[in-house]
Amino acid sequence: MITFYDFATFSTGLVAHALSRVEVRGLENLPRTGPAIIAPNHLHIADPPVLGAFLPRKIYFMAKQEAWEHSFMGRLSRWFEAFPVRRGEVDLAAYRHALKILGDGQVLGIFPEGHRSVDGHLQTGQPGAIILAQRSGAPIVPIGIYGVREVLNWPGVVQRRPLRINVGQAFHPARTRREDVPALTADLMSRIAALLPPERSPLVQ
Repeated sequence: MITFYDFATFSTGLVAHALSRVEVRGLENLPRTGPAIIAPNHLHIADPPVLGAFLPRKIYFMAKQEAWEHSFMGRLSRWFEAFPVRRGEVDLAAYRHALKILGDGQVLGIFPEGHRSVDGHLQTGQPGAIILAQRSGAPIVPIGIYGVREVLNWPGVVQRRPLRINVGQAFHPARTRREDVPALTADLMSRIAALLPPERSPLVQ
């Protein structure tokens, strides 16, 4: 049975190849089976379907609660099998759902910045990916994605500009004290930064 996710990611792949020069590196770093947490930077609303189109496993994305309150975006998020999380607070329901996804051996998608970057620079990370990895034992796969905004903005749609996805090496954050989580989060963001061009990678503190 073809799901909306299958249709959307396949269609996104076709459009991406038509409008851009797609380059994906490091696919061998994404585990082929078992639980994994992908942690990409976030620049555009189209990042989730683009990642779904070019990564070889289905991704269950964690998305901000505000999307569910918008008629179109809420419907699209449900069709895409994402699930909501309330930002700025401890959302136990989202936390438990994420752990269930990982417990079922699936791939969880988290944008550790927590929101799209306005200026294109990598933002300071939030601790969710680290905490879920520590609790579940799943590896984190850092990802750098860039070019989506330039491709979709005029005149990029007629210039076939590059769209790149760099998949970094999977790693297991150490299971340490709670007060060490910020340092582990900063390490994750540094791993993502290393997968981005220098002009995009400096963290905004």
